[in-house]
Amino acid sequence: MVGRMEKVPLREVWKKEATDFTSWLYENLEVLGEELDLDLTPDEKEKSVGSFSADITAEDSSGRKVLIENQLEKTDHVHLGQILTYISNLDAKIAVWISSDPRPEHIRAIDWLNETGSGVQFYLIKVDAYRIGSSEPAPKFTIVTGPSEKTEIVGDEKKEMAERHKLRYDFWKSLLERSKEKSNLHANISPGTANWVG
Repeated sequence: MVGRMEKVPLREVWKKEATDFTSWLYENLEVLGEELDLDLTPDEKEKSVGSFSADITAEDSSGRKVLIENQLEKTDHVHLGQILTYISNLDAKIAVWISSDPRPEHIRAIDWLNETGSGVQFYLIKVDAYRIGSSEPAPKFTIVTGPSEKTEIVGDEKKEMAERHKLRYDFWKSLLERSKEKSNLHANISPGTANWVG
């Protein structure tokens, strides 16, 4: 006989995000780690970051600090801001945002963050809960977006473009400075980034 999988409302499994879900996840990080293909060791729950507190901090097998921020509803700007605040203050190298309903705008934001070449890997994870028959509910984590070979290539290309941009600017700045030594014809011209020289 084969059972049928039934979706369970998350608030039926974990009534409160902070006390129930975060506590459960802290004690069961290997479930999330399996989806991320990371060996996660819990570090601290409700880690103080100034007057704020990050849901969970952990370490992977390479010793990189991992930030995990939970949201049992639609993603929002508040949590995105919290993630950026926490990773910058904790010097985390992996950021994991867990939500029951990732918005397309936030999926794109995480893709963009992975393309910046910041050295931080960003993941957006969808969480669901299921049961088969009368079994206990079980969580299901799914990577919605995360670092990839494509985002790494885009990040490298952006770095290369930024470097070329700087080199061009430095060239025109130097050229104009040398020109001003010989003549005041270009005395009122400075390099710009739109047309380089106006």
